[in-house]
Formats: sequence, C-alpha cells, structure tokens
Amino acid sequence: MATVMNPGIPYVGGIPGGMKDGRQIIINGMVPHHEHSFSINLQTGPNLNPRSNTALHFNPRLNDNCVVRNHYQHHSWGGEERGGYQPFQRGMPFEVVIICQHHHYKISVNGSHFCDFRHRIEKHHVNTLTIEGGVQISSIRFDGAGSRSHGAAMPTPPPPAGAYPPAGGYPGGGNQPIYNPPVPFTTSIPGGVFPGKMIFISGVPNPNAQRFTINLMCGPYDGSDIALHCDVRLRVGGDFNVVLRNSCQGGGWGAEERHSPYFPFMPNANFDMIIMAEQHQFKIAVNNQHLLEFGHRLQPLNRIDTLQIKGDVRLSQVRFQ
Repeated sequence: MATVMNPGIPYVGGIPGGMKDGRQIIINGMVPHHEHSFSINLQTGPNLNPRSNTALHFNPRLNDNCVVRNHYQHHSWGGEERGGYQPFQRGMPFEVVIICQHHHYKISVNGSHFCDFRHRIEKHHVNTLTIEGGVQISSIRFDGAGSRSHGAAMPTPPPPAGAYPPAGGYPGGGNQPIYNPPVPFTTSIPGGVFPGKMIFISGVPNPNAQRFTINLMCGPYDGSDIALHCDVRLRVGGDFNVVLRNSCQGGGWGAEERHSPYFPFMPNANFDMIIMAEQHQFKIAVNNQHLLEFGHRLQPLNRIDTLQIKGDVRLSQVRFQ
C-alpha cells in the first residue's frame, strides 16, 4: 500500500503497479467553499494539456448538481454519463473509492456505492492518476492487487536545514510534507518561488538507477518553461556521476553547467536535498553539505510554480518552507 499525503493541485502521479483487477484508489479531500468543480482522472500518461488518453474522467460539478463521467481518447471526448445524485458538499470532507473490476470501475463516495463506469480504454494501459480543479486533497491511497512496492521508501524525518538556515521575513505556508509520492511526480509549489523559499526532497535512487531529474517549472504542462533543470546522471551514455543543470525557455535549452565539487548520490542510498532560492541564484545542498549554485535565468521568480520529479528514484518526502 502506498499513500500520498497533502499533495498539491494539480496532482500528477504514477499508479504503483499500474491498473489491474482489484486495484483500489482511495482519495480523501474537501471542496472549498468558493469552488464548484474538480476532476479525478485515470490516464495512460502524465500529460494535462494536451491531455493523455483518459480511461476515467470523474468530474463533480456542484453548480450543475451532477457528476460527469467520461473518457478521452485521440484528442476527443466520448459520451458523457451523468446519472445519479450529487454527493459532494462545499466545506465537507469526502472519500472517493475507485475499484478496478474486470468490466468496469466501481466508484463509491462516502461509503456508499455511487456508480459503475465500463472500461472504454483497456485498464492495463492506465498508469497515472491526476486530480485537477477546485479541491483540497488530504490523502491518496493505493491498495489491492499487489500495490505494495518492494523496497519502497518509507517516510523519514524532515531533512536537516543546517546547510541553509531559514530566511526570515518571507511568507511560509503550505509546508506540510508530502509522503511517498509516486514517480513521476508533479505538484504545485505553495506560494510560488521567492528569495528564501526552500524545497526539501528526500529519496533513494533505484538499485539500477541511471538518472533522475528535478525540474522547477513555470506551469505543469509539457513545454512549460523550466527555470532549473537538475539532471542527476549516475550513468547515462558517457556520463557518470554528473549533476547537469540547465534551463529551458520558449522550447530552447540554455548552456549546460556540469561542474560540482563532489557527487553525493548512490543507488539504494538515501539522500536529503535542499533547494533554496536566493535573490540571484538557486543553492542546492545534499545531505547537509552545499553542492552547487545555479544563477537565475528566468525572471521574475514568481513565475515558477511547479515542481516535477521523474526518473529512477523513489521519493519518501517532499516539503516546502
């Protein structure tokens, strides 16, 4: 069983072990008082715009007093299903349970069966859960059908901040840890990026890891500008033990930076990374030791609102401060 706590929205995360009969996804959250619509999507890939093929689009619309179900394939929506009551209330917690069965998804809300949705896309193609819109999510749990991943990273205490003492005078908030997020992982950065913002990432490179990548992006979509592209290469082609840094703006990559005084990552070895934004640069520390700086190429910093992590790594915790 894997659990993701307090994810940002939009949420994009892998489904551990993929989709198969018996897989359960349990989502706990709340619709804020000022919101009116959100969606839970089971997709064949992580893209939001344009959207990957979507086997199940579950879309509560409080103003319309209905819950729309549909699928999306080859850039086209299918036929909507709207039958049933509207069980969501603003300001009230909810629990949605999606169970994959042989012919359909069985969906319950707050402990009561809500609907079935027949498979329109073969379930074995589904590998990604996304959640978008006006909703706060407290937890996502994957269960059933062997969802326990072998050697999964366990929650660890917050990494020590001794390398970079917290900067005073800057707004905090949104600093609840996200535990065990599946990879690939995309989340909004609470409050955006500003001088003094710190991002804590704890994880373990996979046993046969070749590379993993951390991106600070100006939006969650493919093609969004990337203010910091940190590509950890344990062995990629002729690259061994390199932390490559770059930026991407308007679809064009900048000049690579490769030098660092040491390489702190090893397969199967825990690491704690801190990324801190300063006025003119990002500073990165690993295991409480300063590793490198990367001068800002994209301004203003408040354009940067999304963290993306992908590749050969298991994450135990992500936290913002």
